Amino acid sequence: MRILHTIPGRNWGGMEHRTIEQVRWLVAHDHAVWLAAPEDGEPYKRAKALGLPVVAMNFDRPWRPSTIKMLRAFVRDNRIDVIDAHVTRDAKAALACMDLCALVRSRHVNQPLKPSLIRRLQWRLSDHIITVAECTRVELVGKGLAAAARSTSIGGWADERFFDLPDAGATRVRLRGEIGIAEDATTIVCVGMLRPDKGQNFLLEALGQLKTQGMALTLVLAGSATAESAEYEAGLRLQAEGLSVHFLGYRDDVSELMQMADLVVIPSLTEAQPRVAVQAFATGRPVVACAVGGVPEIVHDGETGWLVPPGQPQALAQAIAQVLRHPEQAAKVAQGARALAEQRMRFDHRMAETLAVYSTALIRAKARAWVRVRS
Repeated sequence: MRILHTIPGRNWGGMEHRTIEQVRWLVAHDHAVWLAAPEDGEPYKRAKALGLPVVAMNFDRPWRPSTIKMLRAFVRDNRIDVIDAHVTRDAKAALACMDLCALVRSRHVNQPLKPSLIRRLQWRLSDHIITVAECTRVELVGKGLAAAARSTSIGGWADERFFDLPDAGATRVRLRGEIGIAEDATTIVCVGMLRPDKGQNFLLEALGQLKTQGMALTLVLAGSATAESAEYEAGLRLQAEGLSVHFLGYRDDVSELMQMADLVVIPSLTEAQPRVAVQAFATGRPVVACAVGGVPEIVHDGETGWLVPPGQPQALAQAIAQVLRHPEQAAKVAQGARALAEQRMRFDHRMAETLAVYSTALIRAKARAWVRVRS
């Protein structure tokens, strides 16, 4: 199958990371695949640095004739079977290629959409829709933006680095030494971009409350701010004064960071279905997360993790304290979460689901009377 992934933005975050991981997997499994993205953006630069097939394409004005002409020429010349469009702007441009290939739209966030007539038309024209969380798919179907039979939720995954932990003890010692964390320090890891919707400020407030109760904890924040959230990051650094907090910026070694953690916390105010939770499951680390979006679809309170209401630092502090004060129960819950991840959340399994969607979309595209999709 010949696949074109498209990303119209220039920032780096969870959606961009997920998409490039998909491209890497497809290349490794002998699929013809490309990523189209703006040349001056982080997704393009990172994909190129990884040696992935990438094409410079600007989607800022998706219906500009030159944009459509360039995209159509690429699809035609490279005999693309499926475009997987990951945001709105690239999906609009891809609509102009539906006589040449199948169009799949991927929805990575759980923010509500207003179902205007034009938006309904744009979404319903797609051959298939993939959502990261089931609650997102249900919302799109309920608003008439997606057809139930032509939409599929495919959740997060963890690659083999998170499951295969040959020397977790040595990794823990090494990383703690590099970061400057004592071996016996109880450590929380929080992975995510430094943005208000990720709720790191509430986690810092919870740590402050726990400190006043005599529970001194170390927090590792792995993630960077965007240009728009630089002020938020500055506020976090001020808030962290007097606490043991390490700001690491963006990291590629999340699996190793989790191996050195005692607990993974996801304090987000909005999420679709965070891969961080799945990754923590795979590494066998207990998870405390806010009950937002698709999080409760995988973090089952008391079974695969602990859920708290969003934006409530006191509840977050109580859940963290419960986990850390009952290590045997925490280990049992983490073991159940690891078993769930092994059964349903491996990367190969998720990509098999994705390829099945592509095949279904391609069948629909070929059935269109006016289509010129190659057989």
